[in-house]
Amino acid sequence: MNQQEHPPSHHPVRLDTAVRWPYPLREYVLRVLWNIVYWTIWQVCWVRMRCLRCLLLRLFGAKVSLTVGIARSARIIRPWDLSIGSHCAVGPRAHLYNLGHLSIGHHCVISQDADICGGTHDYTDPTYPLLRKPITIEDYVWVAAGAFVHPGVRIGEGAVVGARAVVLRDVPPWTIVAGDPAVPVKAREMKYHGLVGGA
Repeated sequence: MNQQEHPPSHHPVRLDTAVRWPYPLREYVLRVLWNIVYWTIWQVCWVRMRCLRCLLLRLFGAKVSLTVGIARSARIIRPWDLSIGSHCAVGPRAHLYNLGHLSIGHHCVISQDADICGGTHDYTDPTYPLLRKPITIEDYVWVAAGAFVHPGVRIGEGAVVGARAVVLRDVPPWTIVAGDPAVPVKAREMKYHGLVGGA
């Protein structure tokens, strides 16, 4: 009998024994306060004044440049575990599910509906314990519309993640990846049009 086709019955999934409160109490208090701010003040911040949403994130412990533009509908789960460099853009409905630390470099674009997911579960454990993994997005990266970035991934400098791509492993610098799962398509070559010093 093929064991892969018939998993052993003596190891059932036991979600009734899963940890219900995986964070310390302080985390839940912060989440309640952040959600209140997100659904009120965040929603009325004027889009032309980028610094307003950045200041709100800073109040909750984020390390965010005041030059970052973040859409009203972008969702950030844990600002206190987030860093974003200068001159970045986070598009509409982008989901920064940063259960682990999320670091975004300078001059990055996170397009609409992108999902940066820093949390998963250990499916080898019957109680599905929560796993929180960091994600690093280096400088000059573009994560295109609807892309999914898996927990624990590092996206190298200058890389491009194609629309709807599913990134399961690290992306080399200055590489364009696409597909599900995402694979390298070609190198990213820049046209500087006479700019001194590159980007």
